[in-house]
This record gives sequence, structure tokens and C-alpha cells, in this order.
Amino acid sequence: MADAVRIAPLFRCAMEVLAEAGRALPRREVMDEVHRRFEFAPEDERPDRRGRPRWQTHLGWKISEAAAVGWVTRQDGWLITEAGLQALKSHAGDELHRELGRQYRLKRLSGQRSRYTDPRWGVILDALALLEPESWTSYGDLAELSGISPQSVGGFLAENPLPSGHRVLRTDGRVSPEFRWADENRTDDPREVLKREGLEFDEFGRASQAQRVTADDFRQMLSDMGAEPATRRAWLVRGSSVDGRDLVPVWLHKESVSLAGASLRPISPPVPRDELRAIVEDDYQHKSYAAREVKLAEFDAFCNRMRPGDYVLTTSQGKTYVGRITGEAEFVHSPDQRSNLRRPVEWLNPTGPVPFAHLPQPLPAKLQSQADVVELTENLAAVEELLSALGLRGGGGPVKPPKELSFPEVSQGLADDLFTDREQLQRLADLLEEDRQLILYGPPGTGKTYIARKLAGELAEPGAVKLVQFHPSYTYEDFFEGFRPVQRADGQLAFELRPGPFRQLVEAARLHPSDPYILIIDEINRANLAKVFGELYFLLEYRDDTISLLYSAESDFMLPPNVFVIGTMNTTDRSIALVDAAMRRRFRFVELHPARPPVKGLLGRWLADRREKDELAVHNLDAPEVLDELNSRIEDHDLAIGPSYLMKPVIYRREDGLQTVWETSILPLLAEYHYGSPPAVFDRYRLKTLRQAIAVRHGAEEAQ
Repeated sequence: MADAVRIAPLFRCAMEVLAEAGRALPRREVMDEVHRRFEFAPEDERPDRRGRPRWQTHLGWKISEAAAVGWVTRQDGWLITEAGLQALKSHAGDELHRELGRQYRLKRLSGQRSRYTDPRWGVILDALALLEPESWTSYGDLAELSGISPQSVGGFLAENPLPSGHRVLRTDGRVSPEFRWADENRTDDPREVLKREGLEFDEFGRASQAQRVTADDFRQMLSDMGAEPATRRAWLVRGSSVDGRDLVPVWLHKESVSLAGASLRPISPPVPRDELRAIVEDDYQHKSYAAREVKLAEFDAFCNRMRPGDYVLTTSQGKTYVGRITGEAEFVHSPDQRSNLRRPVEWLNPTGPVPFAHLPQPLPAKLQSQADVVELTENLAAVEELLSALGLRGGGGPVKPPKELSFPEVSQGLADDLFTDREQLQRLADLLEEDRQLILYGPPGTGKTYIARKLAGELAEPGAVKLVQFHPSYTYEDFFEGFRPVQRADGQLAFELRPGPFRQLVEAARLHPSDPYILIIDEINRANLAKVFGELYFLLEYRDDTISLLYSAESDFMLPPNVFVIGTMNTTDRSIALVDAAMRRRFRFVELHPARPPVKGLLGRWLADRREKDELAVHNLDAPEVLDELNSRIEDHDLAIGPSYLMKPVIYRREDGLQTVWETSILPLLAEYHYGSPPAVFDRYRLKTLRQAIAVRHGAEEAQ
């Protein structure tokens, strides 16, 4: 424990060694000198999991904190700074260590945590601050420690490059292909950097598991430092139908929660996951592989990952009970084999269960999961809100209410940029905010994609907008997630589950639940939508429900409410007519057509603006009238020509500019519409014919 190591005088001793040296010292030299000066107890010298004396591990943590507050630098060794020298001089005895703790806490609160209000991100920052050279951890370990999904951990590290970020690897010890340095100009091979730091790799490029810092290691480190090992977690344990019996009344009476474990041998929790896997494989060999994986996940969560102080929820007859775990798991022989694994629980509302209809979102959907154990830590704010509604203290301090998810008002600047009325753009934003899915459809050249991108950029941050384009060969695996071939270090091919653009957007949205994230799907009707969306098709309409994913192990996946979708459809290929009723029910449809606002008159407004800004725009000023005349001769509403074909400055800087675009863009498109028709059909669309018709009409008007 921390008091056995006597970390305060140990840290002071190390700072004095650095101060006397007056230069950067290698880590090993500092440790050797401290060992020579300091009088250690036998407990201090006990090796940790990686074989290093415990006092060295603790001192390494403190030097990391000192580096964070600017007392020490760790480049080319350890070097005390002027601020460190001043702190050493100003704070006598153990006060130096207390001042370090105070400054480190202030540093964390003013750093990355300010953007990530969920305390679970602080757990990850704490853990990475403890990750020394010669060691590594995995995305999965950080996820298990914090209760955040591995994908979200990866997104967090990609968005917030940290000094120890290169020491976070995949579970097998290989560098993630998604890893990027904070400095985009840096080209070092992260594996070579790790080797120089003392990390060992095998012939296949996998880091030594002996040097891995697991979630349990982090918990012990944080506990030894006197910190909370992790944030409070929340769990659902299902008890309303255990082999046909409702155990919830029993749990409430006996103040406990349990799992059946009918075929499980007697165990002494906690049990390492690898050992637990072997037990499950043996004891449940009569079950399918999928069933054994489910059992392993449930037993691991119940025996190893739950901790005293965590919240536990259960349901019975459409009502919810919430409690707090008060003790460790134990194996008890159950006569009916329905409750062999048990934990003590303090039930907080045993006589006042909450109906599903009164639960904060997204708990109603989460509590309908079919799994016996479901982690709800990602929805901890909703659990705290439930406790507050019950008049109960959560135990985690006051919960700051999240910022309300909403779109900003559409600015007049965007309206001016798009040469349209602000009210029309605001209507699009309101439709998207209300239904979360919107489709802009119309003939080519009406600015569907352009408007979608501009509007999305107005409503969300640039990093929160992603664009994909559908095509006939686009699949679920391309869009959401699927197994992809990767080449291992030994040259062999393997398959890994890789996220697609929509999964990446969803995980990013989970990091910032109060900020809108927008996916733009260009040409959405060109793909087989049912095939591409798969089970996600259901969630487009039922945002408050959960589903099981096709490839991932998640059984309670739901689309975050801050994910929005804008699709575009071209009406010329007639595929919009094939969009089924289910698709139409999930999206709001808004037509962009040359004969209707906001597209109507757009070319004239744009050209007037260009004439004010560009003196060269002097030719072909009749283009808006020519375009209107053309569309009046196209009988099919869906085959009209949009103004974007003519919104190119070069057309108005050259005398033959309009003729060129007419011959190379517009007439070929019309020829496609009238495929097989005699050539005379196209005479009515030629530029000369249209201008003659306009001149005749103007002459008739003047004569009147």
C-alpha cells in the first residue's frame, strides 16, 4: 500500500538527487542513487507484476505527475526545472508531495477534462499518466478500466494525442494501423520508438505480454496512490425470469443479486478472465460456442468487473429497482441452481419501483436487453438522474446537467452564401432536428450535395461531419463494420473486424453526446439500402431501442440521439421511385427543383452577385432566361436541368462559354434522356433555338 512505500519522503529524495545533479539523469541512475540513500522496508522491495520493486513503480508515477505540472522534464532523462527547484526550496518535508498533488489535480481539471465532462475520461487520463516506458496497455484494458467502449477509447486518443498514446496497443500487442502521431510531420515507426524505450517484441511484431499493464494493474496502482481505482459503474442484472422464476422479490428481501451458474464449478472470485474462459469452456461444453461466449462475458462482469459501490438495476413486472453493490462476489451452492453466484446489494427503492415509462432515456431500451448482465456505465448520467428523481444521493457528488443537444440558428451569412432565404434553410435544419433523417431530392444540378454540406457545416463542427457516397456495390461491411484482410508481421493474412465510416461517426458522437454529428450520404438511392443498413434500418426509426449487431458482440447497440443523417437523391435515374415505404417513413423528403424555391431564380441571384464582384462577367448574361426557357420545354418534371451547370465564372468570361457548356454538358444529358429519338427532337433544346424563342417573346411583349 502507499503508506508502506512512504511515497512522500521517497519523492522528496528523488527531487533532491535531481537538484544536486544539475543535469538530466537517466532513469536508472536516479533509481540507483535513491536506493543508496533511502532506507527501504521489505514491503517496498516486493516486486510488482512486471518484476520491478514496488518503490520504483511508485516513484515513476510521482515523476510523471511532476512532469505534468512542470517540475521535471523527461526528455533524454529526468531533469529538474526551475519550477521544481523552487518547489523543493519552498515546501519542506512531506509538504512537497502534498503540493504536487494539489497542482496535479488543478492541471487535470484545466486540461483535456474540460471538454470531456464524463468522469470516465479522467480515469483514462490518470491511467495513461502512470504508463511508464518499458510498458504498454491495450484499448481493451482502458475500456475495461473506464467502462467506455474500445472504439470510443480509440477515438478519444485519436482526438487527444497524449504523451503515452503510442504505448496503447491492440490486445495482441501489435500497433494499431489507425495510430497517428500528434505531430502530423512525424514519421517514426511507433514500434521502433517503443523498442528504444525498452519494450520487447516477438518475431510477429507483438509486444511482450509480461510488460503489459492490465486494467487490474491500473486499479491496483490507483488504489495504492490513494485514488479511486475507477469511476463508479452501473449494471443491469436480469432476475425476472431465471429458469421460469422471478428472483427479484428474493433479491429485495435478502439484499442481494445473483447469477444462476447452474453448470459452473465452485470458484473463488475474482478469477482471471483467461482462467475463467477455460472453466467455462469445460463446464459448458454442452452449449454452443456462442452460448459459451455469453456465459464468459456474464461471469467475468459479475465476478471480476463489478465492484462495491457500483450501481445495479433490475426489472420485474415492468418496474425498475436500483441498488448499490456492497460486497464482493462469492460462490454459494444453491439447491435449485438458480443463484450460485451472489453479491450483497443495498436496494435503494425496494418499496418504490419506477415504471419503465418514467425512466430517463435511454434506460428503457437498455433495460429491455435479453442478456443477463449488461453494463450501463455509458448511461451513468441517466442512472444518476433516476436516483435524483427518487430523492437519493448518487454518492458520486453532484452531477452537472449535460448541455442540451440542439442545432444553432442558421445564420444570415449562410443564406447569403447560398443565395437563398434564411427561412428556407432554417426549415431544413428544423426538419433534420425533429426527425434526425432528411433527404434532399431533385434533378441534377440543383445543388443537393452542396447545400447538404454547407448546412451540415453550419449545424455541426467540421470534425463532426462525414460524407460517404453510395453505389451499387456498397455493403454493410463498407458502411458500418466488417472483417477486413490484414497482413500480419509474419506475412500471413488474417481478418480483423474494422469499423466503417458510420460506426466511426457513432463512436465519435458518443464521446460528445451534447454535440450534433452529421452523416451525409450522397446518392443514397444508388445502393441496396436494406443490405447496406442491415439491422441499423430498424434504429433509424426507433432511436430509443437497441439491437444486436451482425458482427460485434454488442447485444444492446443503439444509435445516439446526436447522430443525424442527410441523404441526397437524383431523380433522373428513376431509382427514387423504387424507394420503399419503410425508407420513406424513416426520412423527411424535401425536393430541390429549378421551378421552386430555393432553387428558382438561384442562377440570376448568383450572376448578379458575380457581376458586382467580377468585372469580367460580361458575356452570356441571358443564361438565367435561357435556362428557364429550356426547362419549360422539358416535359418531364424530374428531368429538369439545375442551375449549377451554369454557375461557373468561366462561362461569363468568354463569349463562347455558354455555347461550350451547352454542347458538352447539357445537350449530352438531354440526349441520354431521349435515347433512341430522332435528331430533330434535340433542335428544340439547342442554344440558338432557345435564344430565338426568347427574342420573339420579347418582341411580342414590346409590341404590346
